[in-house]
This record gives sequence, structure tokens and C-alpha cells, in this order.
Amino acid sequence: MILGEAIKHYNVPRFKLVISKCFQFVDEDKGPIDPATLTSNDSPRVNRVGLSRKHILDAVDQSVERLGTYIADPQDGSGKVRYIGASSMAAWGFQILQNVAHQNGWHKFISMQGLYSLLRREEERNESLLQLHWRRWNRYSRAEVSLPKLLFRGEDQNTHRALVDRVEEFAQRKGVEMAQIAESWLIAKGCMPICGLESEERIDQAVGAVQVKLSDEEMKYLEELYVPKVSFPF
Repeated sequence: MILGEAIKHYNVPRFKLVISKCFQFVDEDKGPIDPATLTSNDSPRVNRVGLSRKHILDAVDQSVERLGTYIADPQDGSGKVRYIGASSMAAWGFQILQNVAHQNGWHKFISMQGLYSLLRREEERNESLLQLHWRRWNRYSRAEVSLPKLLFRGEDQNTHRALVDRVEEFAQRKGVEMAQIAESWLIAKGCMPICGLESEERIDQAVGAVQVKLSDEEMKYLEELYVPKVSFPF
């Protein structure tokens, strides 16, 4: 709704915009919800969750209606969508999907959405194998890199704590939010972060992150503590 109103208010030509839409973990009435609650396609949300063709096409129609636009970039031949993208899988799994699409004459994926942040960079191995457009989700690692006093658990807790301390150090030094440091790092890595812009505050935060600049030395300082992890979810 916010994006649609902005497009209308500023009379932005549609050809200047690339608009993408996520489907599986979105409740069209309430916005993003906990994926753990979507284990059953039943009750009030029957046919309104998951990646079935029906739900995806319905979600596209509703999204286009809210936006007041005709085409959502990154599906079908209706003209509402130009491209499709995949999410969180190994390079070999992605290639299987591309081969199946090729053999059947279906639309191929043109992008990959991967879990990527200062605390989890395993997608860098995938990226070297798949020469695609990459988009990043979970850029704050479930708020771990955007909140200074979050409780850390697990075998990586000491490393994570030290890394987040460095994010907080930069945020205080530059007079910005920790989340903006995390987003600035992603942008400097050449990534397109996926931002949940559900309020004016979040929009201001995302826009402000573009203005934050990190030097090569600062990038190295943030990255040097990273310890490789078991890949997720493959």
C-alpha cells in the first residue's frame, strides 16, 4: 500500500520501476507472519499460503490491485509478471529446476534469493557457481546484528557477539542505527537487500542506509571475525 501510494503521489512512470513480490510467507490480510504457522494449508488460510499455482496467481492479482500497477517484475503469461526467482537452495538444486523448465518450455528463474548477512555468508559459495542476480533476505540475522543487547545462543555465540559489537561500534561512531550499518555492508557487497517497508520509519531507515558509506578497511574489520558454518537449508 505504501509503495502504491508513493507511485501515484509522485507520478512515477512504471517503466522506471522494478517491483518484486514474495508469496509463501505472506498473509494478505495481516502482512508478513511467522513461517512456522504456515505448516498447514487449512482453516482460514486454505489456498492462501504456500507455493501452489492458485495461491501465487491470487497473490499477484491482489498485489497488483493494491499497487495500482499492471506488471510485477520478478510468472505466467497473463502479463502481470515478467520474471520469476527462486529462494534458498544449493546450486545443484537450482540447476535441476532450470533443466526441468528448459525441457518443458517453462519460464526459467532469473534470480536467487538467499539467506545472507554479516553473521551468515555461506551463500557466497553458491554465488560463485550461479552467475545470477542475487537478492538477500534475513539481512539482520533475526535482529542479531541490529540490536546491541540481544541474547546469543549456540556454538557461534562468542563470534557473533564480537562481530555485533563491531557493528554497534560503527553505528555509534557514524551516528546511525545498527541496522543501517548492516544494510550498508550488504549494499557495499553488491547485494540488493530485501526490506520490509511496512511503515514510514522502516522506509526512512532503508533510505538512510544508502547514505552510509563503509571504507575498505571498515569492511575488512566487519568481516574478519566470520567463521564458516554449515550451509542452510541444504
